[in-house]
Amino acid sequence: MPSVYTREASLTMIRLAKEVPALPDRFARIQTVLDREDSSFDELAEVIGTDQSTTAMVLKAANSAYYNRTGTPVTDLKQAISRLGLRETGQIAMSMSLCYGFAIPMGMGNIRAFWAHAFAVGLLSKHMGNLLGENSDELFVAGLLHDIGRAILGILVDMDYFESPLAQMDGSELVEAEHERYGIDHAEAGAELLKLWRFPERLQKIVGGHHSLDEGGFLPARICALANSEAHARLPYGTTIDRVGEVIMDDFKADASDLIKEAGLA
Repeated sequence: MPSVYTREASLTMIRLAKEVPALPDRFARIQTVLDREDSSFDELAEVIGTDQSTTAMVLKAANSAYYNRTGTPVTDLKQAISRLGLRETGQIAMSMSLCYGFAIPMGMGNIRAFWAHAFAVGLLSKHMGNLLGENSDELFVAGLLHDIGRAILGILVDMDYFESPLAQMDGSELVEAEHERYGIDHAEAGAELLKLWRFPERLQKIVGGHHSLDEGGFLPARICALANSEAHARLPYGTTIDRVGEVIMDDFKADASDLIKEAGLA
């Protein structure tokens, strides 16, 4: 794939863009609720209840086999939040806010798959973070945003990004192809966007390093890299956000300790 931009040109297009895509307002409101120690189910329900799609997804998740072990259905948002827990509900809702509130130039089916994968990486990163004594909430957010650089390359650098062979690639193949074409990869582009959004440097570093498992690297970034690889391997295309946990979490929890050891993370 021939180069169309130098590294400097690509970074300049991101940093000096007249209209940098903004995080959806609902994402920030949910994160604010989760960040407060005294947050209540009522507060979260108030934020989520303003959007029918998010409400429906939370109810579907609460009634899924993964969360509803007794087979007892819930039909009320507050009951669903009680079953899922404040943080789990908030994380599903944050994912939905990105799915429907962050414009990516591709079809809706691919957008749903994009954010379902991101949600899976967030969940797997969070679980491994708990096992390794790392900040699991930080790792969830980093996992959720790990591929945001792909959207930024497609929005601010090259409008043909998602119409090119890059759209079907992942892993080292994708990183190499992006470097060849743009002089940077989506991990670096994502870190630049998080910098513009004034996210903490640690989050920038995790997103920027989520394709490297190299020993001696930043541990949270290596955790995210392993989560990304496992999510690609375990999550069938087309899985909806509400079913991500049901599809991959039980098996992953059984394998996680061995995977962490094999990757040299512990």
